[in-house]
Amino acid sequence: MKKVLATFVLMVLAGCSSQPPSDSTPPKRKSGDFSAVAQTMVAASTGPEVAAELTRRYRDTRVNCGKDSMPAFLCSGILLRGTARANGFDVWDPSPTAIRVGGTSFSYVRSDYKMKRLAFTYNKGLIFYPILSVPAGKENIEVLCFFPIDGSSDRRSDNGCGAISGYPGTVACNAQNIRTGEQWAANYRKYVPGEHTIAGVCSFDVRDAANNAAGPNFHEGMVGGRAISPRAFDIPNDVKLKTWAPGLARTLPIEAFFYYVRDGKSGLADVQIDQRRFKELTGVAIPIIKTTFPNTLDESMTFVYQAADQAVD
Repeated sequence: MKKVLATFVLMVLAGCSSQPPSDSTPPKRKSGDFSAVAQTMVAASTGPEVAAELTRRYRDTRVNCGKDSMPAFLCSGILLRGTARANGFDVWDPSPTAIRVGGTSFSYVRSDYKMKRLAFTYNKGLIFYPILSVPAGKENIEVLCFFPIDGSSDRRSDNGCGAISGYPGTVACNAQNIRTGEQWAANYRKYVPGEHTIAGVCSFDVRDAANNAAGPNFHEGMVGGRAISPRAFDIPNDVKLKTWAPGLARTLPIEAFFYYVRDGKSGLADVQIDQRRFKELTGVAIPIIKTTFPNTLDESMTFVYQAADQAVD
């Protein structure tokens, strides 16, 4: 996958993209990560531009980013993470659970893969840049696996992508020879005939090492989630990212903070605390974006920048 991604970046530098390259030289990255790829995209510089870019990616329903080795999440859709009030650590730092597991949970939303809420009772959070748009000087956090619906990944082995002891249907999809969305849905229904449980939820491998299988695996995961709709709309999906080190506020690829109104309660006041704290540490004002999650599959998520929502300049 690295070879294909590097070729793609060279194409961008040659003028195949409408986005300008960065003026700075991309930093060297550690091998074994997606971060081995030089990044050249420029971050949106204003709140309205961020909201417009999120809307554009949400509507971008491509199957992959040009090759089977380049899953769609590298360039389209939104990778977001719901966060609670910080309890002894900053919300962008890994939690004790994420450090123990070695994986950190996000969700993926796109106009053709919707969900109506965040996990637990979260009503605010943060959004990471997609890997092919990470600005120079920022970390590339590897995406490891995709659960089309919540699979209690914090209870699993292999950075949260493996099995849960005692549940054979939770073994990683490829180890069960589950290759398609239809097969995933059949496995889910086999173990989950009634209310949702984790018993039949396996993960699709989308990590760097999966190479040409990564793109099809992610696509088939979305096919599988749609096949059990509306359950995968009602219950958030889970994308496991490799847990990063604490204290990386300056280099984490945070594109935006966001909030929404859930059960009559707005997450704005809490996310403003996050925005203030982030600027205090880094000197950078990350915009707060007001989001609206769909109530039905016919509705779409919206992303709006409002000057009055910002706690810092």
